[in-house]
Amino acid sequence: GHEERGGAGGEGPGGKMPKAAEAGGFFMFPPGHPDYVPLPPGEAALIAGRSDVHPNERLAPHWSHIIFQAPSGAEIRAQARHATYGTIDAVAGKLVHADPITAHSPLSNASLVAGHVVYVKRGSAPFTKKAREAVAAGAMACVVANSDRETFGMSYTEDGLPFDALNIPCVMISSDIASKLEVSNDWHVTLVPARPDQQGTKKPPQNKPAIPDDLAAGGGA
Repeated sequence: GHEERGGAGGEGPGGKMPKAAEAGGFFMFPPGHPDYVPLPPGEAALIAGRSDVHPNERLAPHWSHIIFQAPSGAEIRAQARHATYGTIDAVAGKLVHADPITAHSPLSNASLVAGHVVYVKRGSAPFTKKAREAVAAGAMACVVANSDRETFGMSYTEDGLPFDALNIPCVMISSDIASKLEVSNDWHVTLVPARPDQQGTKKPPQNKPAIPDDLAAGGGA
């Protein structure tokens, strides 16, 4: 069926709907459009605003529940918004901080990241670059901490590499959730995709799903 794209869709039959590129998760009009507004140089460099979108990007919001569990019994639950790229899968593993933390270059601790969920902070590089470094390090998922108290769909920056090579879940959490993680360096993290009827909406899912047995902290073979 046709997917509503929240204002970023293609041109309608009469050409009435302008095509807006989504830069960094926010809907932007492309250069040349009457409503185009240039971004500040720093922010433009950070999110690499584009005049087009990749045909395989998911422009509608997609969500997963994210559950952080510490050995102490502490638990943090939130909603994580998926990037416009990457997979939507249930995964679980140890949360390992990227080094460098902004993943703007190859990870020096790739051997520690491999097979786990890598934690990355926003800044210093396009989101696509961070995801590439996470995949290269062998991460099973990439969690990006935003610098403010919201989440958005991190968008794709064309870098000449295959779109489909970004084959792990890539999600964003808000800064207030990220700040709660500072109390421990030992988190087990689980991603549980929201139900199909909860996808494609700007409102995050509010239910609290059970963690599948095979993904539970300390569970599994």
